[in-house]
Amino acid sequence: MPELPEVETIRRDLEPLVVGRTVAAVEVDPGTIDLLTDLPIDGLRAGLVGR
Repeated sequence: MPELPEVETIRRDLEPLVVGRTVAAVEVDPGTIDLLTDLPIDGLRAGLVGR
């Protein structure tokens, strides 16, 4: 798991690129999804697409 300062750095870098935009699609490597969340891949996509 990344430490909070690393997460904040990534958030700041991404903010100008993503604020005001909509997620159109999500690609997930099935081999790493277990490291990220307990949600199934389709649940992860459903929670992000359109936001």
